[in-house]
Amino acid sequence: MNDAVAVTIDHEAVANEAKHWVRLTAACNSKCVFCLDAEAQDGRFMAFDDICNEVQRGRDDKQASRLVVSGGEATIHPRFHDVVRFGKQAGYRWVQTVTNGQRLADRDFFLRAVEAGLDEITFSLHGHTPELHDRLTKTKNGFENLMRAMIRAVRDGRVIVNVDVCINKQNVEHLEAIVALCSRVGVREFDLLHVIPQGVAFEHRDELFYDVDAHAESLRRVFRLARHPGFHVWTNRFPVSHLEGMEELIQDPHKMLDEVGGRRVQFRRYLDQGAPIDCRDKERCPHCFIEPFCTALDGHVRAHREGKVDVLDVGERWDLADLAGGARWLGGRGRPAVLDRPLYLRADDARGIPLPAGSRVIATRPEHLAIPGDAEIELHPDREFAAWLAEHPEALTARHVIHGTTFAKASEAAAHEPDWAALFGVLPPGTRAQNLPACLCPQARIEAAPRVIHLDMYHEQGELGIDAFVDRYIESMYRAKSLRCRACPATDRCEGAHIQSIRARGFGQLQPLSGDWASQAVAQLAALGPRLRGGSPPESPAPRLAVPGAPPVPFIDKDAGRRS
Repeated sequence: MNDAVAVTIDHEAVANEAKHWVRLTAACNSKCVFCLDAEAQDGRFMAFDDICNEVQRGRDDKQASRLVVSGGEATIHPRFHDVVRFGKQAGYRWVQTVTNGQRLADRDFFLRAVEAGLDEITFSLHGHTPELHDRLTKTKNGFENLMRAMIRAVRDGRVIVNVDVCINKQNVEHLEAIVALCSRVGVREFDLLHVIPQGVAFEHRDELFYDVDAHAESLRRVFRLARHPGFHVWTNRFPVSHLEGMEELIQDPHKMLDEVGGRRVQFRRYLDQGAPIDCRDKERCPHCFIEPFCTALDGHVRAHREGKVDVLDVGERWDLADLAGGARWLGGRGRPAVLDRPLYLRADDARGIPLPAGSRVIATRPEHLAIPGDAEIELHPDREFAAWLAEHPEALTARHVIHGTTFAKASEAAAHEPDWAALFGVLPPGTRAQNLPACLCPQARIEAAPRVIHLDMYHEQGELGIDAFVDRYIESMYRAKSLRCRACPATDRCEGAHIQSIRARGFGQLQPLSGDWASQAVAQLAALGPRLRGGSPPESPAPRLAVPGAPPVPFIDKDAGRRS
């Protein structure tokens, strides 16, 4: 394992620590021109009892160990210190706040916060000069107060101090100077946030949105600080294609739970009522970090509505097999109770069963290749199984199709994912392949992977659970491409490699197609149908799959944002 992958795995462990965000206010004493939360700021201060109940819920329901108190601006709440103290008493090992620093510039206020148990302060600094920072935050003396608070916190030494910067058109060329300023006062950890078209940021898009390509080198100079001893750099919502060679800086994909959680009401209205998501349009989407997720959700809803589903996976609920409707296969776990229609089963569950005609079996070990009968066999090889296949290519027949296995975590991909291009380099031309970009399965016969609907994503009244879909998206649908892929003739029909594969093995595995294979691959991909772009406007509420016995879902998912 190289150093970059080791850093990725370390970051993954930190990012997936159970944390609980609690909003203290819907008010702020700054008016940032890029604020994502402006529409929610109505001036309210949350009642202390309600805050404490929410803090306790994070411990009881989520077993969270890190509490993040936020707003608006959390420090303007009159009981900010009491909230910090209550968080410690509730059992959180770490209490953090994200702040503009205005209140913390007061020495007594700062000392009371530390004595209450505050462990970490993230200061939001957006310029290297008073003019730039105060212009972006619309806060008189904002820079002066923040720097006073930051210097005091560093010198005090009892709290971790870091800085977040919203990178935008006005400060992108000064990012190095911002980081250098913070470094001079002793700050070595930075969270670099890419501006996105939400809140008032979209209203100020002409002064905020910038061409990442045009500023790529200056950005990379800052990103490279992550490899200096003592420096920690995180990216937030940054376009991942620009992080080739620095894949350890790709934000943990589970951050998508936070992003979707912040728009949960909109997603529920979209799914339950067919109401358009108000930010879903051709001007915003190209600038938005979660656009690929929204497009995947649109694709799922459309396929379900149009009956273009290959597999209904009932999990262990074989009693609900009738819900499969017109799906090609019925999938599930354990011994099936239904043998009158084609099944989609794991090989161990299929042993000793007279499989109905047209069934497909998922193989994960060499001994699964010879399952009796005429069922298709879908191979999901890990590194060990792939090595066996490379040594025994003659074992593959026309009934076998190799599925590009995906992993929920980068650590799993680093430990188990095969070198796909090397494997297909020794397999016979025309070997069937699915769920892989064409450059990783050269000379293969490319097929569409089955579209699966998992019953465990639905609730008692039939609603699709948005968090469950986020989990499935991260595990199997989240893809990315290299900037070099722009030169590939297949780029318009290719989603790229799975995000955890890229975090574990880098963008270097992706190579633009050339020669005869390029024309063959493009033709095969064209035959699979168009790639969904830019979303599909909702025509009606999402189809429902009522699952008796599943917990009902309220308008806002009960477990939504559980890892946020």
